[in-house]
Amino acid sequence: MAKVIRRVFKLDTLSLHECSDGYYLYDYVIGMNISMRAKTEQDAYIETLLWYQKKLQDAKSDYKILNDKVQNFISHIGEEED
Repeated sequence: MAKVIRRVFKLDTLSLHECSDGYYLYDYVIGMNISMRAKTEQDAYIETLLWYQKKLQDAKSDYKILNDKVQNFISHIGEEED
C-alpha cells in the first residue's frame, strides 16, 4: 500500500497526491484513480488525458453503433407502414 507523502491539489472532482511509489490522480466523479504510480506530476496528467481520450473514443463508437441500429430499425418500421 502506497503511503501519501503530500497532497499536490484537491478539487471537488479531482485530487493529485504524491505517494511513496509515485503520483496518483483520483477522480471523485467516477470514484477511481485514473493515474497510479506515475513518475512525475506531468506523467499523471498525461496518463489521465489519455485515459479520458480513450473513454471519449469508446463512447463515440458506442453511440455510432447504437445510432446506426436505431436508424436501421426506424427505416424498417417506415417501410412496413408503406
